[in-house]
Amino acid sequence: MKRPVIAIAVTAVLAAALAAAATYQYVQFSAERHQADLLSKLHVVEQTLSETKSELLGYTTFTQYLEVTRKAITGQTRFLAARVDREYVHVEHIRRSALGIQSDATIILKYAVEYSVGYDLSPDSFSVAGDVSGITVTLKRPELVASPAIGAISHEVASKGLLIDEKEHVIALQQQLTRIAEKQGDAIKKEEAVIALCERKLGEFLRDFLSKQPNVRSVPTITFAYR
Repeated sequence: MKRPVIAIAVTAVLAAALAAAATYQYVQFSAERHQADLLSKLHVVEQTLSETKSELLGYTTFTQYLEVTRKAITGQTRFLAARVDREYVHVEHIRRSALGIQSDATIILKYAVEYSVGYDLSPDSFSVAGDVSGITVTLKRPELVASPAIGAISHEVASKGLLIDEKEHVIALQQQLTRIAEKQGDAIKKEEAVIALCERKLGEFLRDFLSKQPNVRSVPTITFAYR
């Protein structure tokens, strides 16, 4: 009777041991699998953080190139000037008197002028500064960077007096056009629309230059401050 009891007891112990071993293996497998899942998720998080950090740096990297940008535009006054085309009509009334005879004439002169308006970009005349909030270019107000270029000229004589030499007066008027255009240019360079055109011209160059620098993802707003 004792042997069967002992056999049963041994069998029970073995079964318990096997069950415990199976449970341990299952628990260990589950733990390893859980750990692997955690490591995989951690890797994804680390990769995302790295990509996010790299992307964020791309939005501030432009600040490293501001001095290079300043040097790039130094001396480029004419290249970065805005072109302004205007057409004018000049009316000249001429009166002559000889031997008691009055002679009047009216000459109408039509002409076009091309103005080059831009900024003084000599080394000490401007600065470029910026941070994540934006870029500020500090400089003098726009000016004429070249003499006005007189374009097509035509004329007509509305009335011609007997004592008036048409050709002589037309030539004399044409010779005055550059001086007249320069005076008109002094007013043009102060127009808000022209200033905005100059800002856009320089701003586009700055934005294009910075966007081509290594690792620059974005260029912020560019504003202009005048001395």
